Amino acid sequence: MGRQDTSHHTSGRPSEQVRREVWVRSGGRCALCNEYLLEGPMSGRTVNLGELAHIVGRNTGAQSPRGQHPLDPARRDDADNLMLLCASQHGEIDAPGGLDVFTVDKLRRLKREHEDRIRHLTSLGPDRATTVVRMVGRVHGKEVELSRQTAAAAVLAGDRFPLFLESYTRHGLEIDLRGVPGESSAARVAPRAAAASRAYYRLAAGLVDDVIEGQLRPGIMRDAVRHVSVFGFARLPLLVYLGSRLDDSVPTDVYQRHRADESWVWRNDDDPPVEFTTRVDHDVPAGSEAVVVMNVSGAIGPQEVPAALAALRRYEMRPTAPTCPDIMRDRGCLQRFAAALRNFFARLEDEAKGLRRLHVMPAVPMSAAVALGRAHHPQVHPRLVVYERLAGAYVPTLEVS
Repeated sequence: MGRQDTSHHTSGRPSEQVRREVWVRSGGRCALCNEYLLEGPMSGRTVNLGELAHIVGRNTGAQSPRGQHPLDPARRDDADNLMLLCASQHGEIDAPGGLDVFTVDKLRRLKREHEDRIRHLTSLGPDRATTVVRMVGRVHGKEVELSRQTAAAAVLAGDRFPLFLESYTRHGLEIDLRGVPGESSAARVAPRAAAASRAYYRLAAGLVDDVIEGQLRPGIMRDAVRHVSVFGFARLPLLVYLGSRLDDSVPTDVYQRHRADESWVWRNDDDPPVEFTTRVDHDVPAGSEAVVVMNVSGAIGPQEVPAALAALRRYEMRPTAPTCPDIMRDRGCLQRFAAALRNFFARLEDEAKGLRRLHVMPAVPMSAAVALGRAHHPQVHPRLVVYERLAGAYVPTLEVS
């Protein structure tokens, strides 16, 4: 191990002022693994676990890791040449077998990136805090990585810092659908697909209610939650339901997973902005029920509308750009979709005052499904009957009222 050469150890070497500067710039965290270095993981007590490591070794001898670098020896105890590390990372960067990996240039870059991040985070005031809500399930048997670290990275990219309301699993406020009976199999058996799916949705919706009412709403009531960031990977009807359960009085950002890079970070898109229009696709008199087909990320043809709905007034919502799975590339696109939804519901209030049930057939990105639930006002708008494609046909699976 490279740490056997005590000549490059820093205990007692740099001045107290330099040591304090390195600790502050690093935020009390390891600059490589981000471990908090002032708390014992087993005792939970205040314990100093941090070590100051030289980037360019203290001495110029061959036994001093990276010590033969031309940096002036008089500058090697400066804060710019020291990193705050945990013992494990300190040992690894100085081990002879890893010196070709942990070069001076690489360590300087990692130190700079970590300290820049700490400085940025600590510059954000309390008004930039957001409570992260994650809903994780399987779609067509597939699930994606949506850890709290992934959500935190997306939130930080948007100039907010994440707060995770702790649950018993210590993963924050998470709605984990993967253990709900029927999560993987509800759409497999054609004759009983609809019934199996409705049973699944009853259980899953109850889980959403438990988390929202048991964890999120109490935080709102005691003013601990002032902003919410929502990440959802689940079946569309449940995402609509989740959106409907979020409190309108709390500002909320909804995030989208992008297929192109598998990231949840909103991008700045230089393409012309995508708008959304709604037209009457089947112009019959408005009654107590109607249908809206949302061809946003995909296309649902008129022949796919269930026969039981064929005689109803039918609306179609679509983008001005060609439909594609990754159409929600930037936050502004989702905001324009949400505005189009509000305009659509206002239109229904004006021209279909007797409407009681609105059958929704969505081919939309997941963030748009959450936005649909948020735009729906249960005391003003008709009940939503959300459909899902199961066993080759669209069937009603969940009602939102």
